Amino acid sequence: MRIGFFPNMGKSTIMAVLKMAAHICREEQIEVYLPDDLDRPDTYKVLQIPKENVLPRPEIFKHIDVAFSFGGDGTIIHLARQIFSYNIPVCGINLGELGFLNQIEVHQLQSHIKRIAQGDYTIEKRGHLHAYIDREDGTREDLVPIINEVVITRSEPAKMARINLAVNGQHTQMYPSDGLIISSATGSTGYNLSAGGPIMKPDNRSIIITPVAPHLIQGISMVLEEHDTIQITMPDREPQLHICIDGTFDYSFTNKEALHISSNPVYCLFVRFKDQCFFGTLFKKLASRRDELL
Repeated sequence: MRIGFFPNMGKSTIMAVLKMAAHICREEQIEVYLPDDLDRPDTYKVLQIPKENVLPRPEIFKHIDVAFSFGGDGTIIHLARQIFSYNIPVCGINLGELGFLNQIEVHQLQSHIKRIAQGDYTIEKRGHLHAYIDREDGTREDLVPIINEVVITRSEPAKMARINLAVNGQHTQMYPSDGLIISSATGSTGYNLSAGGPIMKPDNRSIIITPVAPHLIQGISMVLEEHDTIQITMPDREPQLHICIDGTFDYSFTNKEALHISSNPVYCLFVRFKDQCFFGTLFKKLASRRDELL
């Protein structure tokens, strides 16, 4: 068994957790790999990992059986975007606040790494989205893979956007709103949930459309099938709209251009343990976060 460690080095407890995980892997005779782009280049020495196992990420992806993400949901989304085309499953160790996408809490490291070494886990196939922009000059710009969601808003903050939605080539609705969220099932527990959208099981291939603070009565989410296609445009009075993918990647397009969104035919693979219930875990985490805030 070969596992790659992909940590968020900005987490305060990261070195202690990595040491613990590396020690358990040695006990289970699991070979560990590290990326060569970490902020602390001596990490492999601290973790007692052979220097030859410190490689560029694309090289690591060719060697490992499972990829461990150490951090929050943002860390695992970043890793999933890099690795999905290699057909390698991702397993998240939660160092964030909620960690909806992560499968292992720190206190479960010993038992769950052992389960992985014994093959006591399943692979969950999750859909994600693909998007591109038809530019005014006739070119097509492919955007980064969308693991969670794409959000369309006005370029100027605190101003209403007018967003035209077409599904399968047919005009469906014009949304006067603060924005529009188009989410995968994986992203349904993110911004979509905050905006009142539905929660979907992560292995569902549906596409969710949820308006943000609609100004009229069109505040209802839509759930599309995986083969449906989406086109976003704007009326002439809207000069430009802003696009944000997974809270990280920003683009814009004009009223002479169109944004197209559809399901990506390639799955993201995630480790899932048989005794884990998605909805049970979700509501437990939501309840714990609510108690912290009260």
